[in-house]
Amino acid sequence: MPHHSSRGPFHDEPPEEFDKMRDMLGPTGKFPQGKLGPHDEGEFRYRIGIVDGKVVVDFGKPVHSIGLDRSTARELAKFLLTKAAQVP
Repeated sequence: MPHHSSRGPFHDEPPEEFDKMRDMLGPTGKFPQGKLGPHDEGEFRYRIGIVDGKVVVDFGKPVHSIGLDRSTARELAKFLLTKAAQVP
Protein backbone atom coordinates (compact mmCIF):
# COMPACT_ATOMS: atom_id res chain seq x y z
CA MET A 1 0.00 0.00 0.00
CA PRO A 2 1.36 3.47 -0.88
CA HIS A 3 2.23 6.05 1.76
CA HIS A 4 2.28 9.82 1.46
CA SER A 5 3.58 12.76 3.46
CA SER A 6 3.32 16.52 3.36
CA ARG A 7 6.90 16.94 4.63
CA GLY A 8 10.17 15.74 3.17
CA PRO A 9 10.74 12.01 3.57
CA PHE A 10 14.51 12.15 3.94
CA HIS A 11 14.41 13.66 7.43
CA ASP A 12 17.38 11.63 8.70
CA GLU A 13 19.83 13.41 6.40
CA PRO A 14 22.43 15.76 7.86
CA PRO A 15 20.94 19.30 7.97
CA GLU A 16 23.33 20.67 5.34
CA GLU A 17 22.40 17.89 2.88
CA PHE A 18 18.68 18.33 3.59
CA ASP A 19 18.91 22.09 2.95
CA LYS A 20 20.89 21.56 -0.26
CA MET A 21 18.37 19.05 -1.64
CA ARG A 22 15.37 21.12 -0.54
CA ASP A 23 16.66 24.02 -2.63
CA MET A 24 17.22 21.77 -5.66
CA LEU A 25 13.78 20.07 -5.67
CA GLY A 26 10.46 21.37 -6.93
CA PRO A 27 9.49 23.70 -9.74
CA THR A 28 12.03 25.30 -12.05
CA GLY A 29 9.67 27.79 -13.69
CA LYS A 30 10.56 26.37 -17.11
CA PHE A 31 8.34 24.75 -19.76
CA PRO A 32 10.83 22.86 -21.97
CA GLN A 33 8.06 21.00 -23.84
CA GLY A 34 5.41 23.72 -23.74
CA LYS A 35 2.41 23.87 -21.42
CA LEU A 36 0.15 20.84 -20.99
CA GLY A 37 -2.73 23.21 -20.21
CA PRO A 38 -3.64 26.25 -18.12
CA HIS A 39 -3.06 24.31 -14.88
CA ASP A 40 0.50 23.30 -15.86
CA GLU A 41 3.10 24.75 -13.48
CA GLY A 42 6.04 23.56 -15.57
CA GLU A 43 9.03 21.35 -15.07
CA PHE A 44 10.09 20.25 -11.59
CA ARG A 45 12.94 18.33 -10.04
CA TYR A 46 12.41 15.28 -7.87
CA ARG A 47 14.48 12.56 -6.28
CA ILE A 48 13.97 8.89 -5.58
CA GLY A 49 15.37 7.11 -2.57
CA ILE A 50 14.73 4.39 -0.02
CA VAL A 51 13.36 5.21 3.44
CA ASP A 52 12.45 2.54 5.97
CA GLY A 53 12.20 -0.16 3.30
CA LYS A 54 10.00 1.93 0.98
CA VAL A 55 10.82 3.49 -2.38
CA VAL A 56 10.11 7.20 -1.94
CA VAL A 57 9.63 9.87 -4.62
CA ASP A 58 10.24 13.35 -3.20
CA PHE A 59 8.80 16.13 -5.38
CA GLY A 60 9.90 18.92 -3.07
CA LYS A 61 6.39 20.40 -2.89
CA PRO A 62 2.77 19.22 -2.97
CA VAL A 63 2.02 17.88 -6.46
CA HIS A 64 -1.45 17.02 -7.72
CA SER A 65 -0.43 15.33 -10.96
CA ILE A 66 2.48 14.89 -13.34
CA GLY A 67 2.53 14.58 -17.13
CA LEU A 68 5.35 12.65 -18.76
CA ASP A 69 6.32 12.04 -22.35
CA ARG A 70 7.18 8.46 -23.29
CA SER A 71 10.91 8.86 -22.73
CA THR A 72 10.54 10.49 -19.32
CA ALA A 73 7.93 7.94 -18.23
CA ARG A 74 10.29 5.11 -19.15
CA GLU A 75 13.16 6.83 -17.32
CA LEU A 76 11.04 7.24 -14.17
CA ALA A 77 9.94 3.59 -14.39
CA LYS A 78 13.59 2.52 -14.72
CA PHE A 79 14.60 4.53 -11.64
CA LEU A 80 11.69 3.12 -9.64
CA LEU A 81 12.54 -0.44 -10.63
CA THR A 82 16.21 0.12 -9.81
CA LYS A 83 15.35 1.44 -6.35
CA ALA A 84 12.78 -1.32 -5.79
CA ALA A 85 15.51 -3.90 -6.44
CA GLN A 86 17.62 -2.23 -3.71
CA VAL A 87 14.93 -2.44 -1.00
CA PRO A 88 15.97 -5.01 1.60
